[in-house]
Amino acid sequence: MREPLQAPTKTRPLPGETFTVAGRPAFVILPPLPEGKPISRPTPWVWYAPTLPGLPGPEERWMFERFAAAGIAVAGIDVGESYGSPDGRALFTALHTELTQKRGFAAKPVLLGRSRGGLMTLGWAVENPEKVAGFAGIYPVCDLTSYPGAAKASGAYHLTEAELLARLKEHNPIEKLAGLAKAQVPLFAIQGDSDTVVPLEKNAGEVKRRYEALGGKMQLIVPPGQGHNMWPGFFQCQELVDFVIAQATGLRLTAPLDYQVTQRSSRTKGKLTITGTLTAPAEKGTVLEARLSDRPWQRLKPTFDGTAFTATLEAPAGGWYRLEVRAMRADAVLAEASVAHVGVGEVFVVAGQSNSANHGEEKQSTKTGNVVTFEGTRWQLANDPQPGASGGGGSFLPPFGDAIATRFGVPVGFIACGIGGSSVREWLPQGSTFPNPPTIESRVQRRADGLWESKGEAFVMFTSRMKPLGTRGFRAVLWHQGESDANQRDTTRTLAGTLYHDYLAKLIRDSRRAIGWNAPWFVAQVSYHVPGDESSPEIRAAQAALWKERLALQGPDSDALTSEWRDTGGKGVHFSGPGLREHAARWVEKVAPWLERQ
Repeated sequence: MREPLQAPTKTRPLPGETFTVAGRPAFVILPPLPEGKPISRPTPWVWYAPTLPGLPGPEERWMFERFAAAGIAVAGIDVGESYGSPDGRALFTALHTELTQKRGFAAKPVLLGRSRGGLMTLGWAVENPEKVAGFAGIYPVCDLTSYPGAAKASGAYHLTEAELLARLKEHNPIEKLAGLAKAQVPLFAIQGDSDTVVPLEKNAGEVKRRYEALGGKMQLIVPPGQGHNMWPGFFQCQELVDFVIAQATGLRLTAPLDYQVTQRSSRTKGKLTITGTLTAPAEKGTVLEARLSDRPWQRLKPTFDGTAFTATLEAPAGGWYRLEVRAMRADAVLAEASVAHVGVGEVFVVAGQSNSANHGEEKQSTKTGNVVTFEGTRWQLANDPQPGASGGGGSFLPPFGDAIATRFGVPVGFIACGIGGSSVREWLPQGSTFPNPPTIESRVQRRADGLWESKGEAFVMFTSRMKPLGTRGFRAVLWHQGESDANQRDTTRTLAGTLYHDYLAKLIRDSRRAIGWNAPWFVAQVSYHVPGDESSPEIRAAQAALWKERLALQGPDSDALTSEWRDTGGKGVHFSGPGLREHAARWVEKVAPWLERQ
């Protein structure tokens, strides 16, 4: 059982507890656990260094949040400027003993050293390879002669400079890698090639060369042009997070992601696809099990490709659920991983131009906490601006999502793809031709025969964001576009209604072909510019014709949203804050009754 931790005060990137070990300040940040749930096995953990006043800092928050979401604790102890000395290593051992013997932590943590924290963590790791699950470094110091240098470090070792230089094979971690390699402990580092404080070639680069010569495995990421600095890529490195999670838990889940919504297949259920990797091949008798929140464990039927696996789990509509997956042999838990927020609900792809994107006057946010958006690599709460769409302002997505989530009792996910100022011509597949260009020509080009053609960039972006969701992996496309084809100031850029109909019909059919299934489309009536130019009968008729032909479903008439619903006091083309919320309500009026029939 976890005992309450007491102690001195320390500022941390996330809430946690502080206590003392051997008279030194130490901290832990525990992962959240569902109330009343027993701990099934020792707590996996990351051992961070240097733990000094102000460290770990706010820049580590992104990493720590992802560790916590995966069920991994973070801990550290302030050993001062020890430079990896025996005194510092002894305090590290004291912390390891405290956490593993008294507080239920796993015997093998992943050590995470930032800068001089590399000397501390790697120095302890090379003496205790049997107690290490992995080592990760952010521009880590690995050779004390490189930094801080023997002259400066010697005092911490209670030696003269000459004595320390003579005993480097005893104390310098870069000289003592053989034990880690023999124990097959994996290493990871990210370090820039322009680091003059802790040179790459003398530290992580040299460790990789030596470690691989010893038969060990090390992943090294070298961002070009980066030095010893606060570049966010060092602290928001997904590869580092994935490495730590895999080594700490023995199992890394790659899907579903935190806050991911899976499209429900019926009113009451859906099927989660679970993918991941084990850190070692599954031995005979090993089984994988999964459960959602406090529901019973279910045995999975995975398919394996080496250590990678894929499985499915039927899940009730709703969320958020906590997904847990574990590898078992007999009654022993071999590895375990979790995803804190998983939902089964409704997923929509939203595309078109600025009023489908982030160009509204007032940013919106989800009030229910049950509406999320996907930015390409991760899901997040759908607070404006929506990632993947243009603009930095507000959108109709949060209030629309809240209304659907409340009405149907399920979470809602968005894939936002809107491009401000775009014509339907720009969304067509590469090589699609048309007689006249749109107002913005960056996504089209003129041919030698005088016709214009799409470069296909928007089409590729659009379909590449839909494809990974799979067949029926989202409910519908919500299309809101038409202003940049209607009533252009340069009339040679205006698109005839009949051509608008044909091009949008082509986009619908070709995108369906590209993703491999007939995704439903809702098409709004959209052509409004400003007061006095409030609609284009031709464009509106073209949009309505697609409903009558049953190629698309009827979306809202947003041309009807005038005066106070528009920005800049009713003078603009984009929506005001009230206008965004009304726009969302008009979408709900069209989409919700259709959903009820599905």
